[in-house]
Amino acid sequence: MGREDSGDHEDRTRGDERDPLGRIVDAIDEAFAEGDLQRAAELLEQDPLASWYGFRPERFGALVAELLRAGVAGGGFLREAAAMLSPGGASGFGRAEAADDELLASDSDGDGRAVAVALMGRMFALRLQGRPVEALRFSTELERRFGRVQPLFDVYRGMALFSSVQDGITAMLAGDFRAAAERFTQARMHAVISHLGFLSRDACVKLAVLEALYGDPERARSLIDEADDLPRTSSWAEEAIDAHRTIAVSLVHGEDPEASLRALEAVPLHVIGELWPFYVAAMHRTLHAAGKQEEGRRRIELFEGLSLPRADGQGYAGSLLHFCIGLDAIRSGDFVRARERLERADPSLAISRLFVAVLELAVGRPREAMRPLAGLHDQTASLRTLDIWRLAVTAGSLLALGEREECREVLDFVLGLPGGLRSDELHFFPRPIRDFAETSLERWPRGEAAAFIGLEVFPMSGEALTARELDLLRELAGGSSREGIAKSRFISVNTLKAHLRSIYRKLGVGSRAAAVLEAERRGIL
Repeated sequence: MGREDSGDHEDRTRGDERDPLGRIVDAIDEAFAEGDLQRAAELLEQDPLASWYGFRPERFGALVAELLRAGVAGGGFLREAAAMLSPGGASGFGRAEAADDELLASDSDGDGRAVAVALMGRMFALRLQGRPVEALRFSTELERRFGRVQPLFDVYRGMALFSSVQDGITAMLAGDFRAAAERFTQARMHAVISHLGFLSRDACVKLAVLEALYGDPERARSLIDEADDLPRTSSWAEEAIDAHRTIAVSLVHGEDPEASLRALEAVPLHVIGELWPFYVAAMHRTLHAAGKQEEGRRRIELFEGLSLPRADGQGYAGSLLHFCIGLDAIRSGDFVRARERLERADPSLAISRLFVAVLELAVGRPREAMRPLAGLHDQTASLRTLDIWRLAVTAGSLLALGEREECREVLDFVLGLPGGLRSDELHFFPRPIRDFAETSLERWPRGEAAAFIGLEVFPMSGEALTARELDLLRELAGGSSREGIAKSRFISVNTLKAHLRSIYRKLGVGSRAAAVLEAERRGIL
């Protein structure tokens, strides 16, 4: 599945106590062992990131607590670290909004490390509560203050690199994938720091996960190679980075879904951490690719029952399970359930708008499908998969509306994307679009593909129900007679019959009862 197996990783980390990070940790341990607590405090203050990532969190917390109990003089970093690691301190519950505003406005000219730790603590607290959109305020402020790119030298003891990575992770969880990609790219431009090399690896791997799911799998492969070429350290973070690397690798080597599934199943869930939504998304996609749709639905139900860090409807973390359940409902034709779930997702996300567009196209409302796509290009342009998906739904909506020339222009634009349209990307285009493209565009690649977006076919009505037709349909569903409806609307029965024929044609049915049932199935009523 990748360039290294788990044995290779173990061999490379053996004896890491003497790597640059290990040497910093050894020096701090030695100061504690000799009882030179003042020296230990100075070393911790001197390189806070090395201290945090070099020691396990519980060990780091114990060392800080010991220093404070001994009354050792230390800077603001030790006090902020102790507050963050104290019971309830990292949760951030009960913190007043005014205190948050005060923290964001605090002056970093004094003890900049203390301010950085305070911002970091609040950011982590909100992320652990599943509130990444709110956490963005703090990660963005951290990145603004300390995230200046240094491509040749490290002048902030890794804080610029760290803040860029953390801002990227927060944006990733919030669902702002474009901002996440920008921050990870910025981190990749930073000089590699020998004892913090895992931060550079983390930026590559997190971006690889994002590209593998929603961007360009080819770019994800290059990022995985870039990560593998960076030096490893003795940090406890390496295990989580390896787990996230497996997620990306399983997706870019999707030609064998069973092998990808085995790789994902082997990932220790306790090290997935905050990236659990991306693990679930990868597992759901892989199970469907392997033809195990029922197992995919069962897994999503399992994850929905867990106490995971998510605030319902906030960001990607609070929307991913709704996306998966909504997609399964579209695939099974349960459009009412699909709409209910999508209405619970964060409406600001590009993926939310794409799913709503797919649903509207599936129920035969192509004009409504076009609305959430308007202006979406700015959010999807840098992520190839999302952009192709957007263009596929746009083409489908135009085709359903009978705008064949405009549909052809959209598909011609798809063929002009860098590298053209790859055969493994055909699955974004439902069968009616592929049939039309194969007869209209010579360059269109041929081949069979199951529709990844859950929409193999869609109604080709040419237009959606009008507002008047919807009102008539509601009266039919309420049990009103034709005569009663005609009288209440001051129209003749023959005029009403003409309206009903139009409704039946658009819904693809032949009777009143069938029209009501089909409208209910599509979620129109």
